[in-house]
Amino acid sequence: MAVAARRERERTARREAILDAAQELIASEGYYGVRMDAVADAAELSKGTLYLYFENKDALCAAVATRLIDDFIPRIDGAIKKAQSGLDGVRALLQAYYDQTVENPHHFRFALAWLSAGERMDDSTEAFQTYRGRVGRMLSLVVATLQRGQADGSIRAEVDPLPQAMQLWTSFLGIVLVGLNREAMEQRIPVPVDLNTLVPLHLDAMLRALSSEGAS
Repeated sequence: MAVAARRERERTARREAILDAAQELIASEGYYGVRMDAVADAAELSKGTLYLYFENKDALCAAVATRLIDDFIPRIDGAIKKAQSGLDGVRALLQAYYDQTVENPHHFRFALAWLSAGERMDDSTEAFQTYRGRVGRMLSLVVATLQRGQADGSIRAEVDPLPQAMQLWTSFLGIVLVGLNREAMEQRIPVPVDLNTLVPLHLDAMLRALSSEGAS
């Protein structure tokens, strides 16, 4: 019994060391720097040992993403709970998401690069299914906040929570992308624009569209 427990602790510690190594590579080299051989070297393991823990790069990326989401969920959950209404909760969760990306830009760039890699992901692994469950948890928080707003009258009753939650998430990706690449965007725009205003403008537009005030 004691031997089995020790082996399980060792396995857990090795798995965490692999994820630590992968996150360090993400921070320094981005998604494309997360090669299985590079992760194995960084974790001081053989490539064969690495594959005992993660079947492929998608499984490894899914485990990293799961860990990042687990770190973020308490923050967004706390922001929502402090909100006075469902509509205020939408603002709070979007602001928390933006703040998180500003503080950890390499995490956002990793997620976006993995999403837009142009290859079909292997979603058959246990790691990927765990990650998918976490994405569902994040989405459910947004849906519940929209439903809360409908219940307290701050959000229009005709709003369909699930597709609206997806719209809020995906539209905000663009705002975050511009914010993290401000200098590159400014080089492309032929007129002076204060890109710092985009986030509050987008938030205000989303909240006006959702608000029950003035709805016919």
